[in-house]
Amino acid sequence: MSTHRAGGRPRRDRAAASPAPAPAAGSSPRGDSDAAPSPGAGAQDASPAHEQPAAEPAGGEASTRSGLGAVLQEEEFSVADAIGGRRGIVESVLPTLLFVVLFVATGAVGLAAGAAVAAVVVMLVVRLVQRQSPSTVIGGLIGVALGAVLAVRSGEGSDFYWPGIVTNAVSLAVLLLSLALRHPLVGVVVALLDPRVSDWREHQDGRRVYTRATLLFAGLYAAKLAVQLPLLLTGQVAALGTAKIAMGLPAFAVIAYLVWLMHRGLLARRGLR
Repeated sequence: MSTHRAGGRPRRDRAAASPAPAPAAGSSPRGDSDAAPSPGAGAQDASPAHEQPAAEPAGGEASTRSGLGAVLQEEEFSVADAIGGRRGIVESVLPTLLFVVLFVATGAVGLAAGAAVAAVVVMLVVRLVQRQSPSTVIGGLIGVALGAVLAVRSGEGSDFYWPGIVTNAVSLAVLLLSLALRHPLVGVVVALLDPRVSDWREHQDGRRVYTRATLLFAGLYAAKLAVQLPLLLTGQVAALGTAKIAMGLPAFAVIAYLVWLMHRGLLARRGLR
């Protein structure tokens, strides 16, 4: 895609490149306050606002961000920023990949579950040693540990995926509820990430854009449930693991790109770019 920016390219100074205009009268410089989609991207499925880690200082160096918060204010879309780069990929994929490979190879639920939990623990320790935010890894650890307990207790490898399925269902319900209440969740999250659109509810164009963006994320979670729930109920562990990985970061990156395009279009129509 022509707007992709290589992960190694230095990021520009947002404050210098695009100063935020003064908010409209009566509006707040920040929107009202999930997620997180952060869509982030942790080791387990997440809802739109937290599929992205927060800023993470590393040893005094400039902080890096991933997810929607890293790309919304940029003029070029970076897949690497959206998914958290190589570390984001490893933290998201490795626990599931280990579980699937070891379970298929050995049939030992305990071994596969233990390896998945151990991988997340190691990633958590690495973040702590490097003095980086452990928030997304902690979320992943909770999901992986719970799935491991369920799988070991039942002896069924497919039970490892129940926490992710439940998370998808809850995320979908929250997104649909926000639409029913005419407060689309993606609009609320975007207003927090980019104060230039904190008054989006006051404009028909803004309401339309973020309603469609919320529908995109709702469609993603509905698709995950439609594909993964039947696989879970029929005990297809390998197929379920493959679907979980394929519908994780790659699908989130596509949705994040579409939301970025819609957001940038709104900024251009309002003369805020």
